[in-house]
Amino acid sequence: MSVAYDPNKQGWTAAAVTTVATLGLLFTAYTIHKNTYRHPRDPMNFQVYHAEDNAKHSASAPAAEAKH
Repeated sequence: MSVAYDPNKQGWTAAAVTTVATLGLLFTAYTIHKNTYRHPRDPMNFQVYHAEDNAKHSASAPAAEAKH
């Protein structure tokens, strides 16, 4: 004979796998965020982006003047 149908015993494996995968992805996102985030007022952040902006503007300025 077959076992009686019990809907409360089905799907727990899929729910557990989904929960573990979700927790793994959250941990990965948190780790990446903590390792790469820089606050906008961080002095190193200002130095890096300020230098990049100056390099972009100084490289594009002669090209813009040559078109006129």
